[in-house]
Amino acid sequence: MTSAARLLLPLLVVVSAQPAGSQQLPPAHRAAIDSTLKRLFGLDLAPGMGIVVVRDTEIVYMRGFGYADVEAGRPFTPQTVFYVASTTKAFTGLAAAILDLHGTFRLDAPLSQYLPAARLKPPLDPDSITIRQLLSHTHGIAGGPVELRLAYTGEYQGNAHLVSLLAEHDALPDRGYRYSNLGYNVAALAMDNATGESWKETLQRLIFTPLGMTSTSAYVSHAPAERLAMPYGSTPDGHERLRYGKGDANMQSAGGLVTTLEDEARWLEAQLNDGRLDGRQVIPAAAMRETHRRQAEVSGDVRGIPMVGYGLGWNIGVWNEHDTLFTHGGGFPGFATSASFLPAHRTGIVVMANNDDLGSVLAELAARAVYGILTGGAPVTADSLAVIRERVADRRARIRADRERRASRPQVMPLPFAAYAGEYENPLLGTMILELNPAGTLELRAGAVWSAVEVYDGARHQLRAEPFGSGIVVQMQAEGDRVTGAVMNGLTFRRVR
Repeated sequence: MTSAARLLLPLLVVVSAQPAGSQQLPPAHRAAIDSTLKRLFGLDLAPGMGIVVVRDTEIVYMRGFGYADVEAGRPFTPQTVFYVASTTKAFTGLAAAILDLHGTFRLDAPLSQYLPAARLKPPLDPDSITIRQLLSHTHGIAGGPVELRLAYTGEYQGNAHLVSLLAEHDALPDRGYRYSNLGYNVAALAMDNATGESWKETLQRLIFTPLGMTSTSAYVSHAPAERLAMPYGSTPDGHERLRYGKGDANMQSAGGLVTTLEDEARWLEAQLNDGRLDGRQVIPAAAMRETHRRQAEVSGDVRGIPMVGYGLGWNIGVWNEHDTLFTHGGGFPGFATSASFLPAHRTGIVVMANNDDLGSVLAELAARAVYGILTGGAPVTADSLAVIRERVADRRARIRADRERRASRPQVMPLPFAAYAGEYENPLLGTMILELNPAGTLELRAGAVWSAVEVYDGARHQLRAEPFGSGIVVQMQAEGDRVTGAVMNGLTFRRVR
């Protein structure tokens, strides 16, 4: 069977794993959760989904739906190893809080104490930005090459190289809350200097090993390939396989973990019990509470849930108008994760879906639906499902229209494609390579990044690629029959080969 045909089949695989103690969930609740999740998954928003629900110290529901790998026919199970993107921030924030208790790495110390070589654009000053501000998104540093190299290309020559690139980041207009990866990236660089080890080893030593999270790692290479969930993107009619965009080089402290539902259950139990797990104090309670404390004021909402603050790796919201909800999402091409817990109801939920577009909606819908069932909220009705179907249909129609619009563009450039193939360099973003593939079209590579390339406006020497998750125009520079450079994201790449 072809992969295209398999993708169009109904996703009927359901794998369940209910551990001892799961009878804590009343049969009526279990039936309602089963029925609701099957209906939500039946909307075909992702090839696969996994969910784990923890109450107090028990896993009360854990289940996989559909496929972790459609082409291989591998079902999504509680042992599937999944890339969880920005939910990594809660782990990095907790590691920092533990080190602060130990006196090794102070949350209120200035950045300059740990990165004396760091230089920032005025009016920013490493002496006046603390680690706490970095971890609460109130540091005032704009995005730039450090984020792109860490999260996408993985192309850098050690921490000192990244620290030097901080001088190229602009200052934001103020020091108010602005969510990004950068603060966690810079905090981890400082943490590495303080501990003498990589943040990856720090998380392993302080969190994964003590919690018994044996399938969790900041190294993709440590996960058995046959257990990895594969990424998919949305098409007008279903899902298409994407390249696995993560390797060890671009697993970073703001979004760089792979884990399983089984391991996430241990993480949720620790969150709900101030660091206690299996009856033992595994994580210092004070550190856990510090990550839950409001570090920054936030005004707005996350998909309809009001947010009032940000902790250390957790959004702090309001559920049902009065209950505090700690939540964080994670997204990367082909992956979506929702992690959350309601302390007042002693309940935590993690949902994973291997599609970052419609799958991110599925992850949030599933978590909210289960919370609703367990806290007496409104159920998912036929009317609400109909509304969701309409929105999904609209999204797929827009995907179709975009593809048809792009397909209608003439795929002709003033010069042969081979003339554009070559190696291009920019001192901030590194190396970009355009290659001619056997099919006669161009591909773009930048470290760990790969993207197909199409013609955007041939008359103007413009190409289109998706190296960072969304489409961007690459303006090629030519002098007669010779291509000399390219401009991407406003940065000029000089041709070197």
